[in-house]
Formats: sequence, C-alpha cells, structure tokens
Amino acid sequence: MARNVTSKFGVADGLDFSSETGITNIAIDKLVPYHNHRFTLYQGERLQDMVQSISKNGVMTPIIVRTMENGKYEILSGHNRVYAAGQAGITSVPAVVKTDLSDEEAEVYVIETNLLQRSFQDLKISEQAFAVGIRYSKLFDERKLKAISDELYFIENGKHKLEAEQNVPVEHLTTRDATAEEYGISSSKVARLLRVNKLIDEFKALVDKGNIKLRSAVDISFMPEEQQKLTYSLMVRMGVTVIDMKMAKQLREVSASYAVVSEDIITEVLTGEYGKDDAEPKDKGEKITLPTVTYKRYLSTYSKKEANEIIEKALALYFEQTENEE
Repeated sequence: MARNVTSKFGVADGLDFSSETGITNIAIDKLVPYHNHRFTLYQGERLQDMVQSISKNGVMTPIIVRTMENGKYEILSGHNRVYAAGQAGITSVPAVVKTDLSDEEAEVYVIETNLLQRSFQDLKISEQAFAVGIRYSKLFDERKLKAISDELYFIENGKHKLEAEQNVPVEHLTTRDATAEEYGISSSKVARLLRVNKLIDEFKALVDKGNIKLRSAVDISFMPEEQQKLTYSLMVRMGVTVIDMKMAKQLREVSASYAVVSEDIITEVLTGEYGKDDAEPKDKGEKITLPTVTYKRYLSTYSKKEANEIIEKALALYFEQTENEE
C-alpha cells in the first residue's frame, strides 16, 4: 500500500503527486460526502462513461479528502469518481489526505475542483452564486488561493501550470471587479449572484429551474429568511410554481412596508390581487404611441385586441431574454 503522507497544502510542501508518495488508498466505506456540497453530480451518459472507464482503468486521478474525528474522511474533490467507483464494484480509491483544514479552506478545494472540471457558465445559478460568494468573501489571501489552485491543477494534469497560464491578480481592481474578471462575468452579475446566496434553498432550486429569473431573485432576496419560508409554504399550498417580475417586486415592497407580513398579504401577491382597491378609480394606464411606420410594418392587419396581445407577448419575450444578461 502507498505511504500515507498528509499535509495541508501539498504543492507548497513539495509533495510529488506524480508518484505514489503522498497518496494512499482509502476504502470507499470510510468516505463521506462534503457536508456543504452544492454541486450537481454527474448523471446519465456522463456517469455511465465514467463507470466504464473506471471499470477498465481504475481511478486514475486521486481524490482529495480531509480527516474527520470519527476516523472517516470527508471528500473535498472526487465525489463523482467515488460514486462511479462504487458502481463499478471497486472498494477503495487513491486519495490525497489533508489535515487541519478550516471549513473555509475546504470549501475552496470543493469550488476550485468543480471549476477545473467544468466552466463557470456550465454551473447552475445557485452553484455560480456559491462559488462567487466564497471568492468574493476573501476568506483567505491570494497566496493560499494560488497554492490550492496550483495543487489541484498538478493533481489533475500531472504537471505544473505554466507561468503564462496562471492568473495574476490585478491589485487596483475592487473585490467585485476582481471576482467578475476571475469568472468572466460582469460586475453587476456578481452583485446579483451574491444576492442569490441570501435565498433559502427552496427558492435557489426554483432559480435553477428558471421558475424565478435572476433579477426577480434579487428582489426576493431582500425578504428575511422567515418571510421567504412563509412565502414558499404558501406557494406549495396554492400550487404556485413561478414568481414573475411583478410578484417579486411586490414581495420586496410588502417586506419593506410592513412590520409583520401576514399570510393574507403574501397570498394577495401570489394571486395577483395585491394593490387592487375597488373603492378607487381604476388605473387607465399610460398611453404609448407607436411610430406610424412601425405600426404599418407589424400591426396594421390586426385588430386592436390582437395588436395588444402581440405587443404583450413581445415584451414578455424581451424581458425573459434579458433577465439573465450581465
């Protein structure tokens, strides 16, 4: 069996992961998933391809784990490999063991590994928010972040990252701008993703499904956790599965306006009844004039009712397409 050499930051300690030094085989039944794992595991064809590869060649790249007090090991990198190995009938996998890692450091291993294996854009919105939240929080300095990133690259590729491939931090950037540059997104997208982290898990799942658009998620995120839980429980009870932009803005409004947000108020928002008052004159709305050339080009052959329906659908499509921009 390979010699069990443990360390906190492997590459910084000079371990050679291209040989068996620093790698040990660990029984699968001694491995437990990372306690705060937020990333989707492989399914379907991708999983089956991994199972077949491991059945034929074994686990070629060691997983990364940290020690636990109960004698077991928590997986930081390699959840898919461990599951696929179990499916292939393999009872142990090669692992690099980490000791004395804080939860914050462990989370970076989890995030950086997932970003190494798939692009940021391939992640779900909630996964992007989780990654951005950790990166933005500056939980540890650039030196430690670089050490972890370089180590993971070495383990995955069997060679050191070339200097030209390494990201050099730009000192003059704000934290938000630096995070945006790191993941190839805009600064405003970073701000929105940070707000997504303030949603309860049930709403994050709806964001991932597209039932709540990103900008609407921002509005909902300003509701305290208890109000979010109350809103979601009412949605389940009423069979509501989508929160649109209007609902989200109204939920944020009632949360800011009332000291106590009741079930009745949230119900009014979810049913579209909030803000209606029969005692007051109905709002006739603003009149918007279309240029004659535009009207003749697109709407002249339709009735007024049909034209209004077309305009409403076109606007809905426009805002849906721009929801997740930036």
